[in-house]
Amino acid sequence: METKGYYAAVGFFVIVLSAIGIIIALWLSVGIGSKPHTNYTLYMEESVAGLSLSAPVKYNGVDVGAVKKITIDPTDPERVVIIIAIAPTTPINTATRATLNMQGVTGIAYIELSGSNPNAPPLTIQPGQQYPIIATAPSLLFRMDVAIDRLSENLKKVSASVKTIFNKKNGLLLQDTLENIDGASRRLNAAMGSAQFTLQNSNVTLETINNEMLPQVMNLLNNVDGVTLRLDDFIQQLSDNPSMLIRGQASTPLGPGETRTTTQLRN
Repeated sequence: METKGYYAAVGFFVIVLSAIGIIIALWLSVGIGSKPHTNYTLYMEESVAGLSLSAPVKYNGVDVGAVKKITIDPTDPERVVIIIAIAPTTPINTATRATLNMQGVTGIAYIELSGSNPNAPPLTIQPGQQYPIIATAPSLLFRMDVAIDRLSENLKKVSASVKTIFNKKNGLLLQDTLENIDGASRRLNAAMGSAQFTLQNSNVTLETINNEMLPQVMNLLNNVDGVTLRLDDFIQQLSDNPSMLIRGQASTPLGPGETRTTTQLRN
């Protein structure tokens, strides 16, 4: 008896939950149909797995409507046609973009609207359209999938390039190159050692020149300066009196109170 009562309670609980679900679904459908709304068309070129009828449509995270219809485009089987019904006060214009998003970790999908520019012109029905068409943007999952595919292709190309570079022939060439670099490095080290030895000897030579030869050179230069001054004085006298080459240098006239003896002593 207790077992039968337990099963009866479980069955009643399931029936109640089912009835509540049906009531909520009817309420949502009646609510969407009774409230003022504007229909828009979306075209998505990616999988819409997880998106269902009555899934929420949000504008910057705020609920503004629901998904009304999901079908395959008869003119392009790779494209999904989605009809959404949203509140007419939602700021939709030509800059608005629709994206498929996932809610948390549950995998339940919804439509996210964003990017409306106040200065953009309003979105209107174009010839041949049933409803205005909102442009779509790829979802995060779609972009990640594309990025992973590209990364995989690049890794394959890198792997092929590495195999091409490090084949047996190129391996031998690389080994020869490394050996040549090692030999050149050793010769360079030897040359640097010789250069260092030469610099050390040069320092000793410079010290010798500075301590021993430089003073002698300075004395010689001083003597040359003296000779140069005397030569300049002789050239000036010759310029003033060219006849001195023939007559010789004339005697300097005596000054007041001077004699030849005092003049010779002065000179």
